[in-house]
Amino acid sequence: MSEGNAALAGMIGPVIFVLIVIVLTVLQYGFMRGLGWHPIEGSGVPWPSGLALGPYGWLQVLNFILFGLLVIAFAAGLHRRVSGRAAKIGTGLLMLAGVALVLLGFKTDPNLLSTGPQTLSGWTHGLAFVLLTLSLLLTFFVMGWGLIKDPLWRRYGWYSLATGILFVVGFFIPGQIGTYIFLTVILAWMFVMALWLGFVAEGASAQRTRRVR
Repeated sequence: MSEGNAALAGMIGPVIFVLIVIVLTVLQYGFMRGLGWHPIEGSGVPWPSGLALGPYGWLQVLNFILFGLLVIAFAAGLHRRVSGRAAKIGTGLLMLAGVALVLLGFKTDPNLLSTGPQTLSGWTHGLAFVLLTLSLLLTFFVMGWGLIKDPLWRRYGWYSLATGILFVVGFFIPGQIGTYIFLTVILAWMFVMALWLGFVAEGASAQRTRRVR
């Protein structure tokens, strides 16, 4: 896959994911409230994972898997356009996060946050979430540290470090608000990084064209 296509994957991934989550939350709002979920206050029902348990849950399962595959594709393209050991390791951690997203396709248990996993699928989902959290946290800081040493990516390195800090802050905010912050910083970071990757790839392609001429 070319860097341009990888950038496209990184841009459409967050958009598709959030649109499906919003649509499913509206369609299954009554179902989620029936499980005990609250849009503002904290509960033992994981969101958006709990959407996979509803009547249209298959769509959220596919949403996790598709997003994971797009993250892996984006990380592969990003790997070819960053320099330095830390930045390269960061892209590997991002690929690992993509794998974790795919594994989130295993359905959660309804009260995973309060009682813990009860089924094999719930255990797989819970462990995948831990893997996703740790891999993304390391991605933001490791890649950020590596990118600030590259003039082409320096400001995105600082952005990655700031994203990592906001990512951590989201865990200390009670209720569903923390989850919203958690998701927003992840999706925004991926879209912004993919957008810049697209510009970098386009510039490299233009340079190659001028050389041929």
